[in-house]
Order: sequence, then structure tokens, then C-alpha cells
Amino acid sequence: VWLERREREFAMEIRTVTAGYFSPTDTTKKTVEAIARGIRPVIQILDLTPPAARENPYHFGPEDLLVIGAPVYGGRIPLVEEEAIRHIHGSCTPVVLAAVYGNRAYEDALLELRDLLSCQGFIPVAAGAFIGEHSFGNTIAAGRPDAEDLAKCADFGRQIAFWLMDATVGDFSLKVPGNYPYRSRDAQSGIAHEISKDCIFCMPCAEVCPTGAISSKSPAIKNMDLCIKCQACAKKCPKSARIVPGGFVETMVEKLSAMCGEGRKEPQLFLGR
Repeated sequence: VWLERREREFAMEIRTVTAGYFSPTDTTKKTVEAIARGIRPVIQILDLTPPAARENPYHFGPEDLLVIGAPVYGGRIPLVEEEAIRHIHGSCTPVVLAAVYGNRAYEDALLELRDLLSCQGFIPVAAGAFIGEHSFGNTIAAGRPDAEDLAKCADFGRQIAFWLMDATVGDFSLKVPGNYPYRSRDAQSGIAHEISKDCIFCMPCAEVCPTGAISSKSPAIKNMDLCIKCQACAKKCPKSARIVPGGFVETMVEKLSAMCGEGRKEPQLFLGR
């Protein structure tokens, strides 16, 4: 009787599914929401991209499920998302992890996500590494995640939902690639955009900047120390008016194309049962 009661107490009965992400250019957003809706059509959203959202505490219980995703910057999750996750608290809460990378490599990002969420009271049950259009330009993994990617994300979500139907807390031991200590973070240095004559001061660049590096009164970057090179401002400028002088972006695209432009990579999926 005691064992039967214990199994019932620790059975996973999911009532709410939340899609959480830091997603300056929307690639992680699309990926995470597709997985979450594969698990359950009606979901809640936890968008950690706006600076104000990352300051709030969030709490999840054992009957919640969190699908959380991060873009990969230099083989790691962004420092700003790491800091935000430390405000997210679980209580034996199942979590699905997603790392979205620009066709090069995701290195330690999934392992970092797993370790971080585990320390916050979550139980990692599944994970995946997915492809998104690279933040520099629109030629590397262009247009991804595309319809094929999102269909695979939804299928992955449905598979997770099926596995959770008769699962208990003790069923899961998720292993993902990566190394600890994690690779060193690249030195953070912003991109000094210049504003071309095509700029109409419509200011979506300031609205989409996830760190507040761009003034709400001027499209110029006001604080280079806050810029994380996500390129959301450039990608979402309707006039393509943000220019990086000196051929920096062109050089990076050429270098990255030689490293990771060799063809279409597919998602890598990991299940903890």
C-alpha cells in the first residue's frame, strides 16, 4: 500500500505546458513553441527576451511542464538567459530543453541547460539541438527553422507527451552531449553599427534589443557593453539601415560559411527514458 501511494504521489500528471525562451531573432521562439504545442495544443508563454521579464521570479510545480530554449552563442547559452533561469524555480517539475544553433555546433549548451535547470528544481526529461538561421546575415541555415523543422519539433513534442503518460519522477535520467567545465565564454564586445541614410527612425531596433543597448530615442547603440551581438536590431530593421563598417559581418559570414555551411544539418534529439 505504501509503495502504491508513493507511485501515485510521484506520477507525472501534467496540467499546464509552458514555452519559455530567450529569442532575439525568433528562431528559438518558433522551435520551443512548436515542441510545446506538440505536447499540448494550448500552452502558456514565458518570453525571457525583454529585459524586464528576466527580473521576475517564476515558480512551477510538479504538475507543470516547462519547455525552455536558448540560442547558442559560442557553444554556450547566453549569459543573460543563464541569469534569468536562476529566477525560475521548479518543484520536481519536468522540463524539456532546446538549444538552437546556427549550423556550426552547440558544444556545451545542452549540458549547461540541463545542469542549470536541475539545480533549479526541475527534472530534465528530454532535450534537442535544433538549427536556426545564423544571427550574422541570412545565408547560413537560411530560413530555419523551416516547415520541415517545425514539423519535427511538433513530432518530438508528441513523442514526449506519449512517454509522460505513464511516467514517474524516477523514470528519467537524461544524458546529453557536452563537457564540464564548459568552454570559456567568448569575450563580449558589441557591434558598432552605423546608421545609413535609409534610416527613418521608426525605432523597432530599440524595441527588439534584448539588453537595452539601444536608446529608445535614437537608433545608435548607447552602451556597447550591453550589446551581445544577437543582430536582432539589424535583422528586424525594415529599411536594412544598420551597417557595420569595416567588413566585419562579411568577414564573419565568409569564415562561418567555410566552417558550417556544408549542408543541411538535422535536429539531434535525446530522451531521458
